[in-house]
Amino acid sequence: MNIRHINPVLILLIVVALLLSGCGTAQPVQEDASSPEGTDNPATASYTGKRIMWVDAYYAEYAWSGQIEEGLRGVLDASGVDFQIVRMDTNRHTEAGYCESAGEAALAEIEAFAPDVLIVTDDSPQKCLVVPHLMDSDLPIVFAGVNWDASVYGYPNEHITGMVEVDLIQQAIDLLKLYANGDRIAYLGPDIATEQKTTAIYNDRFFDGAMQVYLVTTFEEFKETFLQIQTEADMLVIGNDAGIEGWNAEEARDFILRNTRIPSTSRQDWLAPYVLLVMARIGQEQGQWAAQTALSIIDGTPITDIPVTQNQIGNLILNLDMADQLKVVFFPSIFRNADEIIGIEE
Repeated sequence: MNIRHINPVLILLIVVALLLSGCGTAQPVQEDASSPEGTDNPATASYTGKRIMWVDAYYAEYAWSGQIEEGLRGVLDASGVDFQIVRMDTNRHTEAGYCESAGEAALAEIEAFAPDVLIVTDDSPQKCLVVPHLMDSDLPIVFAGVNWDASVYGYPNEHITGMVEVDLIQQAIDLLKLYANGDRIAYLGPDIATEQKTTAIYNDRFFDGAMQVYLVTTFEEFKETFLQIQTEADMLVIGNDAGIEGWNAEEARDFILRNTRIPSTSRQDWLAPYVLLVMARIGQEQGQWAAQTALSIIDGTPITDIPVTQNQIGNLILNLDMADQLKVVFFPSIFRNADEIIGIEE
């Protein structure tokens, strides 16, 4: 089934209708990601000789980074810009002091490359690079992937704008409630800064502090806690696998499928094999917007004329294997609005 964009408001209306009817020393990796030479597209000639650098919080093989990169390249590869990437790898290095030293190393790469616009994604580079080193500069900066609230970093200002990342968690929980035996919600994820921030916001904005939060460091601890949650909650949100030491994808899928007793969800599309359904945000949307905004700044648009925005696109994924384990039968209207269905009938 092909992926389509879902309007979050439409999803919420569908749900209401259904209810009524029954990461040491940092060594960030710099990549030469320049556009192919010899482009013949005259519309991109004005960007030749311009430089854009992207500072990625994570690493090249991480699925979320891959989505953002796809969105960036979809705009920049044909633009003629000199595009380079620095990876801070902060979700695989959680030891004390790593993020700060990774920020200093990234700053050295920025100073050497001298970009016309800097794109910085996710929270750790904001905390460890932009805020301590670049807030008083005049370098145009476009952020994306900042969870929920950019004001904690002092954004926006005269040279910084971007896209705040929000999750469709309320819509996902509304769907889970159709198949849950109660209202108790638990959250299970890695003990990293992004998850700490996310769970605090979930409890503050959506669940009035009632969501039980379990943040773990190892795969063994994840499995033990997962089993505990099956008897202590009625619905489960799995936050992420990145940052859990020893995570084994195949073993995790088999373990979770065998031991699931309550409906579950995630905001990450790559975690769809482990949960009943996913209401995922799309990294490509954020990468595309950041790239288009960077080119607009190069074109001369003042950053003060570019307001902070937030992601709008969602991707609904249903897992038939998990549904079979839980004896869940999805409503036909939910099937019709799914972007992707995985599992038994793949």
